[in-house]
Amino acid sequence: MKETPRTVRIAVGLWLAIAVFVLFTTAGLWFQRGQVQELTKWSSGQVTSFLLTLTVIAVLFAAAYAWLTRTFLRRKNWARIALSTVAVVHMIWILFLGVSAANLVTLLLICAAIVFTWQSAAAQWVAEVREQ
Repeated sequence: MKETPRTVRIAVGLWLAIAVFVLFTTAGLWFQRGQVQELTKWSSGQVTSFLLTLTVIAVLFAAAYAWLTRTFLRRKNWARIALSTVAVVHMIWILFLGVSAANLVTLLLICAAIVFTWQSAAAQWVAEVREQ
């Protein structure tokens, strides 16, 4: 069995970085809850509800990225498709939330991960399993 191509290793690193970054960004919002309340003029309960919703969604995205990345490493082509689909949904979610530095970084990481996931070396690496 051939060694994992560099593009696949980079893609895997980017997908896992996205998962971790999303969790850390969401955790950071909990520490800034006073600023969130001040900016939005929401009650404490509304801010808590908003942050809980963001946390649940962030955990779901992170879990999906982690599981699908692991599956991609097992050379399952459908995992590449699923990763890209989850990423597009995630990008739409980010655009729905609004502009911030953290969201911009996440969008850039997602774009880079998709590019590396669909490089020809990654496609050939996944296809080798089907040929055996």
